[in-house]
Amino acid sequence: MRSYLVRPFNLLPFWWLACLVLSASAQALTGPKIATPEERVVISIGDLKITAKEVDKFVEGLPPQYRPFYSGAGKKQLADLIVNNKLLAREAERRHLQEREDVQIRINIARESILSEAARSDLEKELNVTEPEAQKYLDDHLAQYEEARVRRIVIRSTSSLNLEPGKQVEKLLSDAEAHSKAEEIRQKLLAGADFEEMAAKFSNDSLSSGKGGDLGFIKRRTQAHIIVPPLEEVIFSIKVGTISDVIQTPLGYEIVKVEERRIPKLADIRKEIDTLARKQKGEELLKEMRQRYAVKVDDAYFTPQPSAAPPAKNR
Repeated sequence: MRSYLVRPFNLLPFWWLACLVLSASAQALTGPKIATPEERVVISIGDLKITAKEVDKFVEGLPPQYRPFYSGAGKKQLADLIVNNKLLAREAERRHLQEREDVQIRINIARESILSEAARSDLEKELNVTEPEAQKYLDDHLAQYEEARVRRIVIRSTSSLNLEPGKQVEKLLSDAEAHSKAEEIRQKLLAGADFEEMAAKFSNDSLSSGKGGDLGFIKRRTQAHIIVPPLEEVIFSIKVGTISDVIQTPLGYEIVKVEERRIPKLADIRKEIDTLARKQKGEELLKEMRQRYAVKVDDAYFTPQPSAAPPAKNR
């Protein structure tokens, strides 16, 4: 879980705004009353009281990648983080740091970033995608959704990636030996040998060898069981029913056969299509807004300048 840990200073503008929201709501609490579980005060900093409900809202406002950690194993760190940021925010106000120009700039950047993301999300939800629009999006992106049913034979070598380190394997072949063996198998396949039988007999891929090399249907960019780009390009370029050349991949030396290609029905992927189509419509809306508000950008200013060559050393 180490990747989830966030030092308080790393997201200070975001935490600052969130803490101000918490402070405003917490200070609205009045006299003592019987607290529900949500109203239970879980953090006290002097007169400031923070309830369980407010902490839950706080977690909901975090970037998605941090929520699982801070609502689970990192809950103790969350309390420390809230308290530390509250104390540091008070200290900043005591020093009038909110009046400093660099701090105001960072607060404004955080505020606009949060508001722009909220606006983008709202706009995309409001953009309805009709059946014809969804079908057009699919038609325009057929390659992205194309699926292929694939069989593979893998001959591992000493340089191959070991995906099962705890499993006993026979002595591995050298790269040259593995390539030669794979080419020999390929020639037998071209001469009419059954792919399923050859995969069951020779393939070193434990995931598929017991199924005649069958990987089922795969999509582009899924990297299912290390379908790396060179192999993916071959899968979606060769004709159905043909045997590929021997291809070196992280798994070893591979031979693939594409048995079928298909495009899924719109109804089966409608939710995914709608999400992407809304994003596309959102980008089109932003372009329209740029025109409406006559946005102009000085391209010369925003073009990266080549780095100056380092001075030559005197010999």
